[in-house]
Amino acid sequence: MKIIRKGHGFTLMELLVVISIIALLATLVLKSGSPVSSKRQVTQGTIQTVEAALESYYARFGEYPEPVNADETAEVMPGKVYRIGAAKCLYQALRGDGYDAINGAKSAEKGESQSDGKVSADEIKNVIMPDMPEGMWRKVGGSYILVDAFGHPFQYIKADSEKKNTINSTYDLWSFADDEKNVTSTSTSKDTEAKASLGIKWIKNW
Repeated sequence: MKIIRKGHGFTLMELLVVISIIALLATLVLKSGSPVSSKRQVTQGTIQTVEAALESYYARFGEYPEPVNADETAEVMPGKVYRIGAAKCLYQALRGDGYDAINGAKSAEKGESQSDGKVSADEIKNVIMPDMPEGMWRKVGGSYILVDAFGHPFQYIKADSEKKNTINSTYDLWSFADDEKNVTSTSTSKDTEAKASLGIKWIKNW
């Protein structure tokens, strides 16, 4: 897949993404010092914004982004290890900063493939979510990842019809939110089919 954007006016999908971002920015005002319920509300809004952006990505490239290393993990909070491979992929695919975490992606421009926290003049043509709020991403180690209002990396799996690896036919997207009990580096959306109570606190798109 070649990442390149031709000059054109806003499509309906892109306008929906912009509207979603505006709504999310309004909700993010509540985040600072907010109780768990407000953080859950912000996270739900973020998921809806990401879903709109993923549809815009699909409309442009004909596929949803897929992580290069979905099982990559990192200690995001002291003593808390999460999978971050998908969150890195989502950050790059939607913000346009780098492309080495997106499977099959190639840049149309020379330059660095890794994220650096900024969107350069060359990268601007790859942006799906213009002016992505800083509260939606953070740096963990040397990686930039998409995060929920709790500071945890979003979890995402692109559907594979042969592997039957998701609940939805397109992709599964979720946040562990305030769940401190059922969070492991191997917890996935499919696990909730066998044990519904596992994801009872998760904020998810299924």
